[in-house]
Amino acid sequence: MELRQLRHFLEIARCASFRQAADNLHLTQPALSKSIRNLENTLQVTLLERGPTGVVPTEYGRVLLDYASFVDVELGRAKDELDLMRGTGKGTVRIGVGTSILRYLLPDVVRRFLEANPGVSVSLVEGLKADLFARLRRGEVDLVVSSVKEEPDDPDLAQRIILRDRISVVAAKGHPLQGKPRVTLEDLSAHKWVIPGPNEPEGQMLALMMARAGLERPDLAIRTSSSLAMAALLPGTTYLSYLPAKLLELDASYSQLVRLDTETVWRDTFVGISHRRRGIMLPVARQFMRAMTEAAESMQEMV
Repeated sequence: MELRQLRHFLEIARCASFRQAADNLHLTQPALSKSIRNLENTLQVTLLERGPTGVVPTEYGRVLLDYASFVDVELGRAKDELDLMRGTGKGTVRIGVGTSILRYLLPDVVRRFLEANPGVSVSLVEGLKADLFARLRRGEVDLVVSSVKEEPDDPDLAQRIILRDRISVVAAKGHPLQGKPRVTLEDLSAHKWVIPGPNEPEGQMLALMMARAGLERPDLAIRTSSSLAMAALLPGTTYLSYLPAKLLELDASYSQLVRLDTETVWRDTFVGISHRRRGIMLPVARQFMRAMTEAAESMQEMV
């Protein structure tokens, strides 16, 4: 199996067409077909088949596609690192990060990290957790800083818990529920919500708790993955949302919001750094993990 064959296979899978892939690779179509036949002969399986929308990977092809994509990303990463080393750079660390964590935990860490490591650069990818972990598995980011379960459930990923937090129900100042000694699930169910994506565990837990109490699911008004958007949308309404307690305590951008004294809906949450077990961990990524861990420990002691 040759690297060029894997790249030929990846391009065909991306284009769903031998002809288009051959054009992109500057090959003749017969030469590309021969390359794939040789790869299939080496592996003794059929990798591609024609479907109603073009050429698609077979069951075997889908397995190879994951590995080939991983290899291609890692080799591209290696080339980038070598290019930087030839110049004045010392590498890049690519971080996937949840929106709220990007607000209160990352900025100071990134600034101090770059000051301590001249020539290193940081690439931040913001998004919802499901997308970030998909990027991590594909090798598109080196680390993901996000909320995590206390016990990891993905054998391909390793995690280090760096911070304990709590999710709080929030509302705009002056909300009818502000100041109520104990806000119940029934109280919460009477208001519309601004919440993130449908697959986020906190939203699923809220819906489950309401269902167990015999209440309707949270009445959705707005869905957004941006915590800043949540903070901007709540004032002037009786909408509710939820955000990490430390975000509210440490970021002045959320000063117009109040935490409601609710019945416990969520357990304590944990912020962790995740990486691939089988991936290559570059020195700059390890250095960044140490910097994140130290910053989180200081924050835990301070708050």
